[in-house]
Amino acid sequence: MDLANALGLADAPGEDDEDEDQAAAGAVVAFVGAGGKKTAMGELVEEGLARDRRVGYTTTTHTPPPAGIDLVVAEPSALPGALPEGLPGPNEPVAIAAERVPDPDRAAEKIRGYDPSVIDQLVATGRFDWLLVKADGARRREFKAPAPDEPQIPAAATVVVPVASVAVVGAPLDEERVHRPERVAAITGREPGQSITVEDVASVLASPEGGLKRVPANARVVPMVNKADGPDERARARAVIERALAATDRFDAGLVTSFRTGDLEIVRR
Repeated sequence: MDLANALGLADAPGEDDEDEDQAAAGAVVAFVGAGGKKTAMGELVEEGLARDRRVGYTTTTHTPPPAGIDLVVAEPSALPGALPEGLPGPNEPVAIAAERVPDPDRAAEKIRGYDPSVIDQLVATGRFDWLLVKADGARRREFKAPAPDEPQIPAAATVVVPVASVAVVGAPLDEERVHRPERVAAITGREPGQSITVEDVASVLASPEGGLKRVPANARVVPMVNKADGPDERARARAVIERALAATDRFDAGLVTSFRTGDLEIVRR
């Protein structure tokens, strides 16, 4: 898998053309939706290490801290000075959070992140080649549409990735599988308990009240349909992306992914 390349992030300096390298400098990749945000962010951390990128990992909501990454907990007013000298480095990604969440639910440990404006200020310091941002929560569900106050995307975001899991296709629209099913129903017209269709997932990804909500005007938007672990799932995921591409001109391409198998397919308009 080469998720960085699929998202338009260039290789390390000198490995690709100059324009791509310049485009990659200071990339801010915000993930929204459900069904693979944290896994995708972890993949980009690993790919950043392989490319000698200075990678940061943070959130505008709360999340379990990423495993195997140095964590800096600092009040917004303490940034960027609270980051140790040299972090992030080409071989030392760093996670940054405002505080630890006391008595977290659904996880042994959680951290709380920053207001998007604080992340914008961090970006302006030039310390990051890639800053990865989890911009909403999904309570471990496979699909969602955002609440009125979601997502919280930094204005500096250069790429926004709306995520959905293909596993919801054919499943009922209910709280077991869907975070905020009433919001999905409002976008799709689907009644609670009815089966979720390919068209429903595509509609939410392409909706101004779904995957495109609060996306900065200058950001590229690359939808990702995840958990396409077998041929049938890949075919359904591809159909979701094709319909999402037809529904909005904000998408030039979308991704069909399986982090379990390491497969990634780019579906273009």
